[in-house]
Order: sequence, then structure tokens, then C-alpha cells
Amino acid sequence: MLAPYTLFWERLSGAIAPQVMLEELDVSHCLVHVDMTAGDHRQEAYRSLNPVMRIPALRLPDGKVIGESSAIMLVLGEAHAGSDLVPAPDDPDRPEFLFWLTSMAANGYPIFSRAWHPEQFTTNAEANESVRQRAESHLAEFFAVMDGAIAGSPYFLARGFTALDIYLAMLSEWSADRQALFEANPHVGELCRAVRERPAYRKVLEMHTAPLAA
Repeated sequence: MLAPYTLFWERLSGAIAPQVMLEELDVSHCLVHVDMTAGDHRQEAYRSLNPVMRIPALRLPDGKVIGESSAIMLVLGEAHAGSDLVPAPDDPDRPEFLFWLTSMAANGYPIFSRAWHPEQFTTNAEANESVRQRAESHLAEFFAVMDGAIAGSPYFLARGFTALDIYLAMLSEWSADRQALFEANPHVGELCRAVRERPAYRKVLEMHTAPLAA
């Protein structure tokens, strides 16, 4: 019998957060590795599933495939509402949750692309370093905003652990210097350390950071 969910993933990609969600929810799923270094995400086999050619993507029990980490997390949280990882539509925390999840996805996530691949954002090779440096300054601003917005202790919302914490912890994994990030943003550091202690997150992170098989 096939697992109800199939997650298409790549190491240390935006698949971390949806994969942690699947583990937290304890729902049956299988994983399909998409080698982005080899350009597999641009091949027809994957493009037919996710036309925007981004990782991750999730095949749902009805066969539909959706992309974008934040969208996947919302769908999973609402399909398994008993977990409380995503506030229900009538929950008072719902508007705040959606605001911050969307802010992380729309404002934080894309900055890492500029920091990692500045050449994709300029036609002038000599400008690559200035693009990267500007991205790093924007990341500092972004995490400072997150640090000031954290209302719980240690988690983002006062209600406790939610998908917001998973998503923000994932973003922190991409920082060039996590120690400096946490020193500058102690609430972010406390949150991310708490998330890293959760068995589901540890399991996924170990998988994403394990040496590649020869």
C-alpha cells in the first residue's frame, strides 16, 4: 500500500519544514530525492509535477501535487487539525499565525537566495559581492524583526509550539553563522534551540546533514 503523502526533497532545502511537519504529525509518507545539483528539478519528470521547478513538492492522498513550503505546511496542518500546529480558521491566533508564516516565506526565505547565489540577481559579475553583502544586511534586519515578534517562551506564539517555530528554525539552519545570529537575536536562539531538541526535527536534520552515500 502506498503512503498517503509523498514529499519530493533535497538536502538542506525548503523541504526541511514540511518534512518535520510530517514527522510531528506522525503520518505515513515516503520521500523522493530530487538532485538539484544535477538539475533534476528542471527535467520533465519533475516539471510535470511542479511546473515552477522548486523544492519541495508534496503529493497529497488524492494525487494532487502542491509546492511551496508554507503552503504545504498549511495544508498538512489543516488536514490533521488535532495537532494544533496550524491554528484553525476560527482560532483567534489564526490571523497572527498567517501573517508571520507569510512574512517568513515572502520576506525571509528569498533573501537567502540572494546571499547564496548573487549571480542570479545581477548581470554584472563584479556586483556579485555587493549583492551578497546587501542580502546579509537584509537577513540581519529580518531576524531582528523576528526576534522582536516572538511572543512566547521559547516558541513564537504564546500558545506554544506551532508550524511557525519549525519554519523559523529551518531558516536559521541556512545562516552563515548561527552562533552570531543567536547572540544578536537571543529569542530566536532560544526558539531554535528548543525546536532542535524535538525528536522530529532532530531526525529530519540528521537526514539532511548526513554525508552523501558514495
